[in-house]
Amino acid sequence: MIRNTFIFGIGGTGARVVRALTMLLAAGSKLNNTNKVIPVIIDVDAKNADTTRTLKALEAYKLIRKTAYSPQRSADGSDLSNGFFNTNLNTLSSLQTEGAEKIDDSFQLKFDNLETSFIKYVDPHEELVSDVTMDMLRALYDDTPSDHPRYENTELNLRLDEGFKGNPNIGCVVFNGLSSLKEYQFVAKSINPQDRIFIISSIFGGTGSSGFPQLIKLIKGDDRLRNIKLGALTVMPYYKIEAKKKAGGDGKISSESFDAKTEAALSYYAKHMAGQLNALYHVWDKPTKQYEYHAGGDQQLDPAHLVEMIGATAIIDFINKPDETLALNGITKYFDYGIIQDSATVDFRHFYNWSGQQVMKPLAHLAYAMKIYLDSIPQLQGEVFYKDLLKDHIHTDLFYQTLSSFLGTHFKGWLNEMALNERSFQPVQLDETLNGFITGKPIPIKKILGIVRDAGLSQSFISEKMGKMEDDLRKTIPDPEKERRFLQLLNQIAAECYSVLGALPTMTE
Repeated sequence: MIRNTFIFGIGGTGARVVRALTMLLAAGSKLNNTNKVIPVIIDVDAKNADTTRTLKALEAYKLIRKTAYSPQRSADGSDLSNGFFNTNLNTLSSLQTEGAEKIDDSFQLKFDNLETSFIKYVDPHEELVSDVTMDMLRALYDDTPSDHPRYENTELNLRLDEGFKGNPNIGCVVFNGLSSLKEYQFVAKSINPQDRIFIISSIFGGTGSSGFPQLIKLIKGDDRLRNIKLGALTVMPYYKIEAKKKAGGDGKISSESFDAKTEAALSYYAKHMAGQLNALYHVWDKPTKQYEYHAGGDQQLDPAHLVEMIGATAIIDFINKPDETLALNGITKYFDYGIIQDSATVDFRHFYNWSGQQVMKPLAHLAYAMKIYLDSIPQLQGEVFYKDLLKDHIHTDLFYQTLSSFLGTHFKGWLNEMALNERSFQPVQLDETLNGFITGKPIPIKKILGIVRDAGLSQSFISEKMGKMEDDLRKTIPDPEKERRFLQLLNQIAAECYSVLGALPTMTE
């Protein structure tokens, strides 16, 4: 059964996990029985830099795939929708039918009327609120006087388009209005009972921990969707932030409260949400390194973390599970994730077989393609394949500009951030040559009597292989589809490099 999968990424953590998923799908991780994947980012922090960065990566992915996989079949009828960017990752607007009310072509679901304080959101005519109502609100929420230095950060005066700043009690009120949004109403109508839904949220902040239960309530309250296959990822604390005094922050968010918020949320989920999900995934880490204090906005740009990539693998696992393994019967199945060996630095060798085949092998392929595209191909401008495919296009055509941005900025930046983060993930050595590229498994240069007989993944090897591959691809992919031909060329040369490598390194090597 072919179905769509709707992925709701709530808050900054939701956006960062969707960013990781975008990289894994770009690498070619396969999804079974899936027509489209529709990510929906839900973040009230309008200027959150983490969310903005994820949206840019999603838009780049969408453009690359639309250009390189349309039409889907080559002249000889063979299916070319394999390898990099093979999943149809698209926006809600791609589901629109002719004559329907138009919605924005965006991966983000936007709330209305949040450019105000919480008290004005609750009642736009704040001056008309009765004394009794105001007394009740002050009993429930902090309302420090307006002449106090912290006035703008107190609960009733909190500006909502800057995020909930760790206040799930405020978030729950705002998320109660989710069902009235035009985009959500479109989502609810577009989801079919055979589709799947996956929700990503953190459990130690404000947006994720408040939005998650409200979204579950909406889905389960819809008779059409009551029995839909529903999965979720709950991200528990995996980083800390600087103390407010050290960072000069406003003090609304503190790592010291993360554990207490996690315990409270888990207790609530166990009591009120048990049996409503088919599968619930947990992921966390033991953080010691502190991120810079930023309560949100365009300064909220946290480095990519291994936990977020592991969280993205939960989505792939859920989508690929057969229906019969997700039978609910009032019992939620719980999944945790582990690596082979606890280590401060993680690479391909630390993952079990499922992750190795489904995620890490494609990731190695895309890493090879990135390395060749950025480092090798610029030195091959005299080759026939370069003159044929790239010479007049690589610096001017939108497809190549976007591909360069995705590989050189989004993907390479993502890998580099994880390599430099706490519990470093270093599957490749970005500054090494192709022969030393894969961590833990360098490709040796073979010599006989001091003479090089096999230089491994040398520049001449890349040049020769790509020339022959382009000759073959030209026979099946015509010139008007050069972008598709080039992406297939990258697929093939990456696969050839992986073939020379033989297999990913293991703990026994």
